[in-house]
Amino acid sequence: MQTSDREFTVDIARAIVTPVDPQMLSYLEADAEAYFADPREALAASRRPTELGSGVEVAVGVTTVALYVAQAALDVVLEESIKKGVDGIRGFLNRRRKPGNELAGRADVPTFTDEQIDLAAAAVTAVARGRGLDAAAATTLATAVRDRLPRRPAPPSGD
Repeated sequence: MQTSDREFTVDIARAIVTPVDPQMLSYLEADAEAYFADPREALAASRRPTELGSGVEVAVGVTTVALYVAQAALDVVLEESIKKGVDGIRGFLNRRRKPGNELAGRADVPTFTDEQIDLAAAAVTAVARGRGLDAAAATTLATAVRDRLPRRPAPPSGD
């Protein structure tokens, strides 16, 4: 990953973490170093349990999840740009590893409320626009973040 891509990924992760758990921002740079060194290991690594607003303890930190989601969202934007602009690159897209959702169904991964996801998506849009992305690309990026953040299940209904 090029430095500018990495910085953009960290900026997006910061935009995700800030409205969700601002105290975790102090861990972002160190977690980014570990994440970019080996993303799979960072997602699998057991950390000290972190309490997320609801009192639920999680082993994978909010910052690591934000980095994963930011990188996956940027991949979506990159893929959309490539699809629109270059037909001859299709072989590259076919060979390229499509990221699955390595966070799905894991009990040790923090989940986010709809409100937190909305705040993170709005912050990602602002960061993307500030980085010079046009409105459509910024919206695609924010939507990709929104779609990939692990959503907190709705509370059971009283029925």
